Amino acid sequence: MRKLIPALAIALIALSSGSSLGATTPNLSGYAAKAGGTIIDVPIPSSILNTALVDQNGKSFTLGSLKGKTVVLTDFMTTCNDICPMTTVNMRDMASHFAAKNLASSIVSLELSIDSKRDTPSRMKVYQDLYGAHNWTLATSSVANLASIWKWFGVYTKVVPSDEGVKDWQTGKPVTYDLDHADVVIVIGPNSHWRYLNLASPAVNNPKASHVLPAKIEAFLSASGKVNLTNPAQPFWTTGSVYSALNEIYGLKL
Repeated sequence: MRKLIPALAIALIALSSGSSLGATTPNLSGYAAKAGGTIIDVPIPSSILNTALVDQNGKSFTLGSLKGKTVVLTDFMTTCNDICPMTTVNMRDMASHFAAKNLASSIVSLELSIDSKRDTPSRMKVYQDLYGAHNWTLATSSVANLASIWKWFGVYTKVVPSDEGVKDWQTGKPVTYDLDHADVVIVIGPNSHWRYLNLASPAVNNPKASHVLPAKIEAFLSASGKVNLTNPAQPFWTTGSVYSALNEIYGLKL
């Protein structure tokens, strides 16, 4: 028998360090997925589905425009030197795997920024180019739009001072601020329902292999980022975690 667990309670515990979920976040309940995370079924309101987004190529879209497709969604920012680079590796690798399974037209890998001020389409394009593929989508929007979307999904962000001496991998200029944020991977179903939540850090496949990360991004990693690359703390999610959830929910053989 599947054990019912309150996903929102898990999120509240994990995010209890000085932050809270927004009032618009839905009440969640579901059951534990076999490979980690929680399987849920919550309709996404039109206000979130219709929020304007723009991708790394300058193309406008909305989550609602992806109806009919399954969306694997994560949060990230291009100036993160701790966790986000590994998230990007996983999103790229999942997109490649979906393509290999002839599912590229039906499953979208989407990284949505938390940092509207710095993550412009042109910067996201350069960031994606470093990873050597263009098979997944990076997106951004206005400060208000990103705050609204991530608040609904229960992802907190907080502006904090950047560590001293950190220089932007692209410009070489000092990074003036950082963003503390929750790390999540989410699945949105073809019917625009929120179907899966894994509130954890990413763990990449073969972390000790050479060139897992682009050289420029690997050099940008903080000390904790280097640890997170090779020895991420539990709990973490992998590409396999998402494949397993997609199998449980939709019967996909991945």
